[in-house]
Amino acid sequence: MNNILNFLISPVFAQGRSRGNTGFVGDIVPPTGIPADIVQTTPFLSTIIRFLIIIAGLFTLWQFLLGGLGMITAGGDKGKVAEAQNKITGAITGLIIITASFIIIGIVSQILFQDYMYILNPTLQVIP
Repeated sequence: MNNILNFLISPVFAQGRSRGNTGFVGDIVPPTGIPADIVQTTPFLSTIIRFLIIIAGLFTLWQFLLGGLGMITAGGDKGKVAEAQNKITGAITGLIIITASFIIIGIVSQILFQDYMYILNPTLQVIP
């Protein structure tokens, strides 16, 4: 019975480097697709930031469209017009916040690192 369980539920070990599988964290090779070096994470972070910006822009556009459509289909109903105006106002406010955050990040980046894009496109270095 014990052999059957060992056959069905086999132990899983981490892949070891040249020193072998000793169980230490430094011996474990990361799975495929995960950056092994910190310098490789820079494009990943930049991609995430750009992706979030695109999502925010698309959401703003969607809110503009819903607000405009709500204005068109309101038919003079003051409640629906107010709801549509609130959507458009929220979209404009969100767009202003996104733009202001870029300006603030650029100013802070210039003050701290003498490069406007340093925070948005970081250059990570390995410290020996």
